[in-house]
Amino acid sequence: MPQLGHGFTCHPALVLVGEHPRDITNDVGHPKSYFVDRAAEDGFVLETCMYFPFVTAKSLTGFGASHSAMMRAFPRLQMILLLACDRAVPGNRVGVDRAGRPVVHYRFTPETLKALARGTRAAVRIFFAAGARRVHVPADPPLITASEADRLDARVAARHFLPGRVSISAAHLMGGCGMGGSTADSVTDAWGRVHGLPWLRVADASLFPDSLEINPYLTIMALADRVAECVRAEVREPVNA
Repeated sequence: MPQLGHGFTCHPALVLVGEHPRDITNDVGHPKSYFVDRAAEDGFVLETCMYFPFVTAKSLTGFGASHSAMMRAFPRLQMILLLACDRAVPGNRVGVDRAGRPVVHYRFTPETLKALARGTRAAVRIFFAAGARRVHVPADPPLITASEADRLDARVAARHFLPGRVSISAAHLMGGCGMGGSTADSVTDAWGRVHGLPWLRVADASLFPDSLEINPYLTIMALADRVAECVRAEVREPVNA
């Protein structure tokens, strides 16, 4: 199984916030009503979102006064979730240590960092267009006011997205048991059956041979349904099922 664990991607994600001059009740209503899909052109997807104070606090860049000031403005915060569409590259994989525990090996490629910067700049423009007076994003310093809207290319760049300085989440874990034709290029066949072990099935996002350029939930459900239909066809159904 030379491909087992390989092809891992995760849609690196950032929670970006903009502060408005009045309360906007961001925590009311459906949180995923709109999205901006620029995956094909620029490598990112933006989604409207709302996160509770703890998640918001751990997602903001930096520490100290600027961080505290933004959290005190929580009722006035507009939030955007940025997803970078990373690609399956050699070295990014899931393995196990000597104790048998899973270990993720992942490094950001220059392309992924550039996509995070492009997506952040796009989100900032949306914040200001919606009336936000300042935003908090990975930058130096992290607070950007509306008066700096014409300097975003200089204020937000890939060099600001450094490991250990930016709180980046893994939005959608994908890959590791990719579908394909043989053990040389995959772990399972087109029906989720592990090569050489037809009784063992995979039925989740592990099947993806590469990152999807969209939110993967519907695709995951479709694949799980496909695998289930194969099991149903191969195993005698119970009476009265």
